Amino acid sequence: MANNQADVQKFFDGSDLTQEKLAEIVGQGLEGSDFGEFYQEIVQRENLSKSKGIYNISLGNSSSGYGFRVGKGEQTGYAYAADFNEQTLRETVSSARQILKHTEAQSQPPAAPEQPAGRVEEALYTPENPMLGMDLAEKIAKMDEIEAYAKSLHADIVNVSLSYAAKSTDVHVMREDGKSLTDTRPVTRFDVSITLRDAQGKTETGTASLGGLIGCRDLFNEAACKEAAQDALKQAQTLLVAEDAPSGIMDVVLAPGWGAVLLHEAIGHGFEGDFTRKGVSVYSGQIGTRIAGPEVTIIDQGDMQGERGSQPFDDEGTRTQKNVLVQNGVLTGYMHDRQSALLTGTAVTGNGRRETFEDLIMPRMTNTYFANGPHDPEDILKSVKYGLFISDMGGGQVDITSGKFNMQAKLAYIIRDGKICEPVKGATLTGEGHDVIGSITMVGNDLKLEKSAGMCGKNGQSVIVSVGQPTIRVANMTVGGPK
Repeated sequence: MANNQADVQKFFDGSDLTQEKLAEIVGQGLEGSDFGEFYQEIVQRENLSKSKGIYNISLGNSSSGYGFRVGKGEQTGYAYAADFNEQTLRETVSSARQILKHTEAQSQPPAAPEQPAGRVEEALYTPENPMLGMDLAEKIAKMDEIEAYAKSLHADIVNVSLSYAAKSTDVHVMREDGKSLTDTRPVTRFDVSITLRDAQGKTETGTASLGGLIGCRDLFNEAACKEAAQDALKQAQTLLVAEDAPSGIMDVVLAPGWGAVLLHEAIGHGFEGDFTRKGVSVYSGQIGTRIAGPEVTIIDQGDMQGERGSQPFDDEGTRTQKNVLVQNGVLTGYMHDRQSALLTGTAVTGNGRRETFEDLIMPRMTNTYFANGPHDPEDILKSVKYGLFISDMGGGQVDITSGKFNMQAKLAYIIRDGKICEPVKGATLTGEGHDVIGSITMVGNDLKLEKSAGMCGKNGQSVIVSVGQPTIRVANMTVGGPK
């Protein structure tokens, strides 16, 4: 995000390389290519967890390395290394070019409009190490306080489990122009789980999470942590009295926020440029086609202030931006990295991402969400004679190209005559993504994005993302009860 010398210099400490020498070697390595970049990272992590009074602490975890990518049309050469010195860098660049040289070019691609890399003037988050600001003793004391508070909430609590995780990633990207782009990407997360036992000896566990692109001191906000503990207890209490979910075809109302994980998994991957270009997505070649009702607008936006999936630039040095994928029900665009944009003759969108320096770039989601619609959430509920209100989504299985899914709802409620009634658990949603998006009949005006959770897996790589939505109604979903 910042390009001043102090930000860049940390990457060269202890190396015989300079920024000027790096630019020379990278420039030479990218000669004659269609795309490519030098990508470098320094990662630091720490984790603390406590369960049944016992701590598990992992501190001082760090790693660093870099990779060099050079591409021509369909073909890519990529090599990476941990030792950042001139000799190893030259060998890495040479290896990537040799890999490219020994691949057969399939066709001459059309030229793609290029979005230049550059400095993002408005900070999306505070670019600093999120672990700083509290020492280990302070973090342990804060977790002890939260544990004691949680245990005080109910006499029948069996166990309180807490976990804290923080990660700081210093990123350095250089493309063919020789300019350095740097950023420090913070992320923290705090989870509280409360296990409750009823009079019959039955137990249930409720969970709540906090986090985002914030530092540890902001994460351990006393009021927010107490609220998370209260939410975890309430969920456990509700699960204890919940009946098994019914089965059948019914209208489903999804709560705002995390419910959009269904959008991400069952629909979002189908809009990624590598899948659409290769014809393996159900949305391949569908630009301009109506795929949903007029209330449905879907956006992927990597430049949102403070949201979990935000970055000022992607991992190949392209500025992130707002990309409207579906506008009023019509498919209007896909998500691209530089290669997929080049091969389809379209503009890059700032969606080139990788898990680590060891991994290749792929088109990936950032913050993906349904835009607000026209309806008050209460009116959406009132429109349902009988159905299911899903308040907490769980996990599941998804074929990310076809959109076929099987996802669990951790907690749901029966809707009767427009009112939320008794809680149920064990509901399973099954179907195909294109059917779901086509069956959305009402979209609320209460958009919420999830800040504390969201990891996206694709081709063995996992990256941080966010999802969001307002309250939405989906008609005639297939719902299965517990097995």
